[in-house]
Amino acid sequence: MRRRLLFLSLLLVPLAARAQQVGVLTHDAVLHDGPSRTAPRLGDLAAGETVSLLRREHRNGYLQVRTQTEDVGWVWELYVHLVDPTEVHEPTTPHTLVPSPLGVDVPAGDFDNCPDSGDAQLARVRVLNRLKNRSAEPRDADIDSSVTLAAMLAPSSGDSGDLGRFQETKAAEITAFVYRVIPGGKKETANCKLGDPVHRDTHIELILGPSDTAEIRRVIAEVTPRWRAALKDRGVDWSTAALQQTIEGHWVRLRGWLMFDLEHQAQAENTNPGNSANWRATAWEIHPITFLAAAVSPP
Repeated sequence: MRRRLLFLSLLLVPLAARAQQVGVLTHDAVLHDGPSRTAPRLGDLAAGETVSLLRREHRNGYLQVRTQTEDVGWVWELYVHLVDPTEVHEPTTPHTLVPSPLGVDVPAGDFDNCPDSGDAQLARVRVLNRLKNRSAEPRDADIDSSVTLAAMLAPSSGDSGDLGRFQETKAAEITAFVYRVIPGGKKETANCKLGDPVHRDTHIELILGPSDTAEIRRVIAEVTPRWRAALKDRGVDWSTAALQQTIEGHWVRLRGWLMFDLEHQAQAENTNPGNSANWRATAWEIHPITFLAAAVSPP
């Protein structure tokens, strides 16, 4: 019923707002690998799910989209209803971001019966998941002061490419403008493919400023379920809905561990330059975020 009410409200969005590159599916749909119903099937999408359009023009009646699980593919354009991005957010009472405290105790190991390696089958993905699910708080000595948002966005150079620019044993503290906040993937192995809001990451897209919004100019930072739960115990709300209201469209200062997401190298401009399906600048992320506070625009 809630999904139906959301969809009905979206139908009332004025035409001017529909220029935004976000859509809601009006029917259950198949995500294809190409703009044809005979193209390989990547998965199924349910009516009411939101997608981001990677290009406005259709091809053979199909639109190229990115799903909330960060899969890229093609869906039948008649099933996509364009909306204002603000209309797909979970409603919540606007409130001011409460700075997260330092010294937060995040239990290591399992979180709600999901191990820190998640449920991945491949050894390299289990290693990646342990990095995503780190529970230790970075010390000041762990911070790499050379890491800024501009440094993360910069094209890679040298023999080691983008991967060799930073170290996953280090953390960063940066100031950035938040372009948008959306739920993380429903089927992330790091979270044992649990799709409810409590067990999904919060995906935060960071940019240099309000006018620098191209997808290939964005850096990703993530709130993980275990850090969200630990902050909730300290009276701080890091739910996706709350962060949409408090930090989207604002400057923030955040701290967290550096992580190179090998699973998204193919969608990053620094590792796959010129790919039309790229939706991020780099595979480097701040993941997990361990501290978050409001900030002012840099001079």
